[in-house]
Amino acid sequence: MPIPDSAITLAQKYLVKSGAGPIVNPGSLDPQTVDLLSTVLEQRKAELSGKQRAKILDGDGRRKLTAYVQLLAHDRGIDPGVVDGLWGPGTRNAYEDLVYFEANGTLPPAWRDDAPSGANPNGWPLERESKLMAFYGPVGENQTSIALPYTHFIAWEMSSKVNKMTVHKKVAASVQRVLKKTLDHYGADGIHDLRLDVWGGSLNVRRKRGGSGWSTHAWGIAIDYDPDNNQLKWGRDRATLARPAYQAWWGFWEAEGWLSLGRARNFDWMHVQAARL
Repeated sequence: MPIPDSAITLAQKYLVKSGAGPIVNPGSLDPQTVDLLSTVLEQRKAELSGKQRAKILDGDGRRKLTAYVQLLAHDRGIDPGVVDGLWGPGTRNAYEDLVYFEANGTLPPAWRDDAPSGANPNGWPLERESKLMAFYGPVGENQTSIALPYTHFIAWEMSSKVNKMTVHKKVAASVQRVLKKTLDHYGADGIHDLRLDVWGGSLNVRRKRGGSGWSTHAWGIAIDYDPDNNQLKWGRDRATLARPAYQAWWGFWEAEGWLSLGRARNFDWMHVQAARL
């Protein structure tokens, strides 16, 4: 499992804070950074896995970096599992909690068993064709183009920028409010790092994949984000949008009454819709 480059920057930040020494090449796992990691790990070797201690201390820079991130997680009360210097799902999740702590000064709220909000201030209808027709009208009609608060990129053609999106008139203002809150909360860099700017489509007059009825996309009341990393049949164990870093994102949608199929049914995590189940 690849280690994100941002883990190097975070580790270097803590190395400086701990007094281990200055950083010569920020963002680079260079020999000087590896030497600093070696020094700190030697000082804290009693906290390393007994079975893996020698392999960590004698290992390469990535092994040392991983062990240090695991120790940092422990320092914040985050459980990465055994401090073994191996970057797996547990370490990845702990690292994401650590990043959240750095940004917010607190650990992320519990999310695994969190139920979607029951709020529905806009009165979105149930996802039944008769209800959707009565509320939104025929599929493909009553659409409008909205300006996006931040630039999106087409998931299947990342070189193409999207500054407008076509959605149903009744959901337009709600979408803009959610995305404005997203920009205010995460900032442009945070949005890009979390791939909340990778757009998988909105209006699309088609039937449901794996079903016979109209997709909510056919009314322009559904939006997909980062489909490559949140595929249709993926659950929490694989979908990136199920991770703690996205808790605020889902909160913004749910406060407006939108529904995540991922959070409600644990599939199609890319998808959010202005229709209730």
